[in-house]
Amino acid sequence: MLTKTIVVHLEDTDLGRARVATAIEMAVRHGAHLTGLFLSLEDFDGDLYGRVRGRELQGARQDRLALESTQARTHFEAACKSAALQSYRFASEIGEDEKDLEAHARAADLLIVSDVQERTMEDRFVRGLPETLALSSGLPVLVLPQEFTGAFAPENVLIAWKSSREAVRAVRDNLTLLRDAANVTVLSVGTSEETGRLPADQAMHFLERHGVNAELRKDYGDSQAGKVIISTAEEIGADAVIMGANGHPSWRNLILGNTTRYVLRHHRMPLILSH
Repeated sequence: MLTKTIVVHLEDTDLGRARVATAIEMAVRHGAHLTGLFLSLEDFDGDLYGRVRGRELQGARQDRLALESTQARTHFEAACKSAALQSYRFASEIGEDEKDLEAHARAADLLIVSDVQERTMEDRFVRGLPETLALSSGLPVLVLPQEFTGAFAPENVLIAWKSSREAVRAVRDNLTLLRDAANVTVLSVGTSEETGRLPADQAMHFLERHGVNAELRKDYGDSQAGKVIISTAEEIGADAVIMGANGHPSWRNLILGNTTRYVLRHHRMPLILSH
């Protein structure tokens, strides 16, 4: 898949600025349009604090988010101009309607977000952003670990393979990235009975026909699949993991598969999710 439209999640933090730098470099390299999206979908129930106090807190929250949005926009547009990026725009969604976010997401080829720590109420929403977007947007989501800086141009890629629609989608979504990688490993993980419905050998032939030379590894043991994926990625020194995101895309009641949840909570390298 050609990457010609990228959406990067903005926030006025060092983590957010590092993510913008990664997104801009990728957009320049691919000749892509970049949308910087500042968003807040934090629930706020002022009635819990009483009518007067709730109104005050709501006003303070809106002022804070407006300031953060302005600061994020200033940095984003300055960084794009400095990099001579040809096509970019800023967007801001402050509210509680996920449909506004999905409208931006579905007009893109790739979404870029980061892992965050839960420091504030707002972080509790952002913490769920990677899996929420992966399950609801229909697009691949690049999840950067907190410590990641610099360009995202992986040379050593691990594909977490499973007999599922999501795994097939993840491979197809990232064929260009896989062709550009120096080393690709397909890890067929799960139970042999489950994997037999769509053998990894077929995936290998598919990749070969698309110009991707990959190595196959199999692990059908009793170990938790998520742990096998993480340990294998660390063992081979993978600088990116591609996998399908399993779960039910409900914004308020997100239900993730155990493997997806484990990898999201433990990965230390960039992760690309497709659903």
